[in-house]
Amino acid sequence: MFIDSGKLSLSQLAAIQQASKDVLEDATHFLTQLIKIDTTNPPGRNYHEIAVLIKDHLRSLQYDANLLKVASEDLPILAPHDTDLHERVNVLGRLKSKSNSPNLVTVDGKTREKTLNFNGHTDVVPAGDLSTWTHPPFGAEIVEGVIYGRGVSDMKGGLAAGIWAVEAVRRAGLVLKGTVEQSAVVDEETTGNRNAGAGWLVEHGHVSPETCDAVVITEPLNVENVCLGHRGAIWGTVTFSGRASHGATPQRGINALVHAATFILRANEKIGVYLAEKRDPRVIPEEAQGASLTFTVLEAGSNTNSVPDLATLRFDRRLVPSESLDEARSQILSVLDELAKEIPELSYKYTENYSTEPVWVDEELEVCKIWRGAVETVLKRPAGIVCSPGSDDQRFFVRGGIPQTIVYGPGNIRNIHNKDEGLDLEDFRKSIEVMAIGVAEFLGVD
Repeated sequence: MFIDSGKLSLSQLAAIQQASKDVLEDATHFLTQLIKIDTTNPPGRNYHEIAVLIKDHLRSLQYDANLLKVASEDLPILAPHDTDLHERVNVLGRLKSKSNSPNLVTVDGKTREKTLNFNGHTDVVPAGDLSTWTHPPFGAEIVEGVIYGRGVSDMKGGLAAGIWAVEAVRRAGLVLKGTVEQSAVVDEETTGNRNAGAGWLVEHGHVSPETCDAVVITEPLNVENVCLGHRGAIWGTVTFSGRASHGATPQRGINALVHAATFILRANEKIGVYLAEKRDPRVIPEEAQGASLTFTVLEAGSNTNSVPDLATLRFDRRLVPSESLDEARSQILSVLDELAKEIPELSYKYTENYSTEPVWVDEELEVCKIWRGAVETVLKRPAGIVCSPGSDDQRFFVRGGIPQTIVYGPGNIRNIHNKDEGLDLEDFRKSIEVMAIGVAEFLGVD
């Protein structure tokens, strides 16, 4: 079904399309600068350097842009993965309307310009074994229309696209009637119930319902898709306690490793039946459409001839949007309780390192409908309405009171976190065009 907001004329759409081509060289140059800064996380390298680059770039484009540094005393809680406590620096830029008739909204009795925030994270996952890369991970090489580098899709390409989409609107001769924000944040890749990036930005009111009406997170879910949510997750640990003994007399001990293995088998049997029924066809890629429980790390014992008295088992439970954390958590605990009744000597402790409910926003929200229409206008086919396989920063904005938060950006989701991560420059351009149409229709133009 074609979704036409009717807010832009054919001549305006044509001007934006041409402008997306005109800005591509400058946008690509900016993207190469981003890629060449190694912002590997963990631990969180060069955050200040890339923040200054983005801040200066935004100021050159007439934004009021500033660095937002997280207090060092908060880092042990917000960035526990970084024992060296590298500084965490975010960026927020605002570009107010130059229209003579701005689009005004009233929130809690206060009137301001209608505002859309383009959000992206600056950190990238480790490059891994460099010998497996054909192109240097921080070289930003361009070969046959593809730019390569760690984080080019996830998600420095999205950061650049959001900024240059606004420039495409301006170069098309249009004046936005509302405010555009650009936020560049840290520590998305190391997630957490709280973090020093988007979570911190929302907690401190830098982006809130009082200041912003919609957020577009420029994560890579493929240029033809508009993402309205993400799966939930529990990263948990079960620690089994036993009693040590000599391996020659195992009867004197209580083998914590055996209890961990017993739990794995029972959980796969009991919860596996339920998981087989829990699928959501909106999740991409297809292999991630089911709910899942994956046991990932098992640590037990120190030497061959001793019965281990401690076994630590870590797991990753992924939830589709129709599930809840309480439901998933109770399934795991019920299996543990069942085993404890059957095996009196079984002792365990359950903890969670990270958890998040699934997120799904209403398809009829204004920003959702506009972005679907923009994708269809550019690509000449219906937009895919998808769900992300993992959690992302969308949850912070939605739970912070901004339900109009979607995910849209350039890059192939199957290519991210891989060696030779790359971004097709024509997809990059198309995403700029889609974003330009989206922000123009959401805020309105003169």
